[in-house]
Amino acid sequence: MGGIQRWFGLLIVVAALHMTEQLIIGLDELYIIRHILRGYYRWFKDADFATVLLVTIVVLFVLTLLYGVLLGGRPLLWVMGFFVLIALSEVHHVIESIVQRRYVSGTVTAVLWMADGVMLGLAVWQQARLSSSVASAS
Repeated sequence: MGGIQRWFGLLIVVAALHMTEQLIIGLDELYIIRHILRGYYRWFKDADFATVLLVTIVVLFVLTLLYGVLLGGRPLLWVMGFFVLIALSEVHHVIESIVQRRYVSGTVTAVLWMADGVMLGLAVWQQARLSSSVASAS
């Protein structure tokens, strides 16, 4: 479990660095998010309702993740696996930099985020195998 805690703790630091990099260098991703949200808001007549619904969904999702961590065992591993996928999805910065033939803000720390995600994934995999071997030995 120590590996999961270590790599997830580092993930928090890297996420803060990633957002700081984007705040200092450029908000390219914000414009994409705004575009997506414009489409989302078009689905509703009332923007306030749409906002509260979106916040409710996000809060319930975060609370569900926290509950999974509190449960420990397999639920914890599933939650950590979700964060591994989030970390690996940061490859989009590298792909965008290659396609656009320029530095896209967030690329440097995205590489750190992905590397940490790989390490977290290995720790999750190791813990899952350990848990399975303990369960099968019982």
